[in-house]
Amino acid sequence: MGDDLAQAFREMKADRFRTGLSLLGVAAGIFSIVAALTLVDAMQRSIREGFAAYGSNILFVDRMPLEPDLDDGGHFRWWNYALRPEVSWREYRYLAQNSEAAFSSIAFARYGKERVGVAGDWQLLVPGPLAEGRGFTERELREGTPVLIVGAGVRRDESRTGKDGPLRCGESLWIEGVRYEVIGRFAKAGMNTVSTVDVDRVRLVPERTMKDEAARCSILLADADEGAVRALMRACRRLGPGQRDDFALNRLSYLLDEMNSLFGMAAKLGWIVGIFSLMVGGFGIANMLYVSVEERRPQIGICRALGAKRRVIVRQFLCEALALSLFGGWTGILFVQLLLLLLRAILIIQGGSIDFLPLFLSPRAIISGFSTALLIGLLFGVTPARRASRLAPVDLIKG
Repeated sequence: MGDDLAQAFREMKADRFRTGLSLLGVAAGIFSIVAALTLVDAMQRSIREGFAAYGSNILFVDRMPLEPDLDDGGHFRWWNYALRPEVSWREYRYLAQNSEAAFSSIAFARYGKERVGVAGDWQLLVPGPLAEGRGFTERELREGTPVLIVGAGVRRDESRTGKDGPLRCGESLWIEGVRYEVIGRFAKAGMNTVSTVDVDRVRLVPERTMKDEAARCSILLADADEGAVRALMRACRRLGPGQRDDFALNRLSYLLDEMNSLFGMAAKLGWIVGIFSLMVGGFGIANMLYVSVEERRPQIGICRALGAKRRVIVRQFLCEALALSLFGGWTGILFVQLLLLLLRAILIIQGGSIDFLPLFLSPRAIISGFSTALLIGLLFGVTPARRASRLAPVDLIKG
């Protein structure tokens, strides 16, 4: 086997132009396949980590559903939601007072332009740890004390303070005419594919300090019984048995299903593009072997005349085909790794988070790339190899 591989590399070096064309097709195909699988693996890992941090058991009571309501023609039925009322503080209080074990904890969120107002168990909205300071007290939330918890990326108002830099505990920040005292700062979290807010940019305040601000609102429930929550909301809004819900119960698991479907399509697209490129590379390998057979007819004839069996000739040319395809596969995987390093460098230079999309070459992508390259080498190398082994030794020696 070692002699066969050495012979294969000698033949590859003998005609570098032809070898390069064959390798290019294989490398392009493996690059497409491995890049698609790498992207899918990175996104799925990011989502799993996001759900682990944020929690997949949160039920949102909102005005609009995450899952679109489409008619038979595939059009969004926006008219069913245009006149829906926004989720209100009154409904939050109703659910909190009449829960009957329908959920373990509840929070209210009002998403303003420059701040997010919270009430109840506010850590359902931002579960990340605090780098310094403390969280809200029940009294601060109940009375609407102008205090603030900020993300690690929130900076001072230079126009008011005359200095720049991240906000620290004990400092103040003016928002919509209200002066808030910073009591806590979240640890740097980076972007998250699951969280409903950007933790590094969030400005969390007691909802009572912005109760008159028109904004989208949500009720968040942990470990909720969806049927019981729907019954409570219908009772609060006094909906009759024949009336449709005028609110939406959303779970982030719907987004997970949609993203998995999207990732599956991306992986299939990568395979389709990769297979077409591999076909080009495979035909290049087959053509190179056919030419090699014609050029080495006397050599093959001498080997056959000296007693070399057909399987020896087949193995020799198959080794050449496998060497070509595996080297092309290795080149494609190397290009993917170089691209990942470049993307990570760009993110670091621009101050982005490399944790948002953990780009890495997974074992699945590497094994799939090399296995596909190996299969291409076998498929397109076996016919020229068998043809070479079936030629008569006398005809081969005569040339």
